[in-house]
Amino acid sequence: MQSFLKDGILKKPKVSIIITCFNLAKYLPDLINSIENQTYKNFEVIIVNDASFDETKEFLDSLISDNFINKMFRFLDNTDKKAGTIKISKEKYKVIHNLKNLGQFGSFLEGLKIATGEFICLVDADDVLMPDYLMCHLQTHMETSVAFTSCAQFEIDENSVVHSLVSLASSGYKNSDFTTHLKNEEEIFNLKESSENFDVKVLDNKSCKFGNWAWGPTTSAMMRKSAADFLLKYPTPSDWIKGADKIAFTFLHLIGGSALISAPLFAYRRHKTNLSSANPVIGNFRYLKPDCIKLYVGYNKRIRFDILRFIFKNYSYFCEKFNPLNVKKMIFSIIFSIDFYTIKRAFKSLFVK
Repeated sequence: MQSFLKDGILKKPKVSIIITCFNLAKYLPDLINSIENQTYKNFEVIIVNDASFDETKEFLDSLISDNFINKMFRFLDNTDKKAGTIKISKEKYKVIHNLKNLGQFGSFLEGLKIATGEFICLVDADDVLMPDYLMCHLQTHMETSVAFTSCAQFEIDENSVVHSLVSLASSGYKNSDFTTHLKNEEEIFNLKESSENFDVKVLDNKSCKFGNWAWGPTTSAMMRKSAADFLLKYPTPSDWIKGADKIAFTFLHLIGGSALISAPLFAYRRHKTNLSSANPVIGNFRYLKPDCIKLYVGYNKRIRFDILRFIFKNYSYFCEKFNPLNVKKMIFSIIFSIDFYTIKRAFKSLFVK
C-alpha cells in the first residue's frame, strides 16, 4: 500500500474542515494555529462567518490577504506574540460571509456545498485541535466503515486554561476506578500519550438507538462526505439554529453507524456565551442550566418527527440511494426507538424549573 501511495497510483483523502463562526473572532487565531499544526496536511479550511458583528469579517478578510501575518498581532492580545509568525497556506482557505444569520446548521450546509474533501469536520470557532486530530480520525475511518467518528475532549476556559483532561461529556471517558502513579507537571498535561494509544468502539442502531446521544459535541466528529451530502437536502435547516450536531450526528448514525475514539483530540472551550457554559462538575448533565436542559429535551422531542419528515420528503431519492427495503428499516428504527433512556430524560425534564 505504501509503495502505491508513494508512486502516486493511490491518493490520500482530503479533509474539509468547516468552521462556523458567530462573534467568536477572538478565538479564531488559536484555532487556526492548531489547524496549521496538524500532522496530517491534506486538508482545506472553509470558514463561514454567520453574519457576525464583531471583528470576524475583518479577521477572515485578512486571513486570505497577503499581509495576514502582520495583522495577526492585533488579535493576539494576551498570547505570545511569536504566534504571529504562524504560516498560513492561503490556497487551503476559503471564506464565506453570510448576509444574514443562518445558525450553525445552515452555515455548515453553506460550507458543505463547496467542500471538496472526502471527509468533513464541522468545527466550532472557539475550540482548539490537537496535532493528531485529523490523523486519529482518519485512521479510525480507514479501519471501519462508519458514517462518522467522534472523539473524546478535554476542557479549557475562555483564557485557554486547562480544567480537565477527562471530561464527563466525552464519548470515550471511562466511568470506572483506575490505578495511577504520581506524575510530574509535564506528565500530567501530556495529551500526546493518550492519542498514541486509543480505544475505538463501533456503534450501530441496535447498540445506540435512534435519538440517543453517545458522542462528543460538534468538533468531536469527522464525517464521510458521501454521508454528509444527504444533509444538503434537508428542507428547513433554519429549524436547527442551535443543535447542528444533534441533527447531523443522529441522522448520520441512522444511515451508516458511528465509532467512538477514546483519545481527547480537541479542547472544548467553555465560556459565558456557549450553550453548556461552565459547570461545577464539567460535562455532568445534572449541572446544566434549566434552559439548556429544556433545549436538549426539546431536541429529543423533535428529532424523530423531523428526520421522518426529511426522509418522506425525499423518499424517492433515499430509495434510489439505499433501496426501498433499507429505507423502510430506517423508518422503523425511528418509530420504535423510544427506550428507557429517552423516557428517563423526558421525566427528569418535568422537574426542571
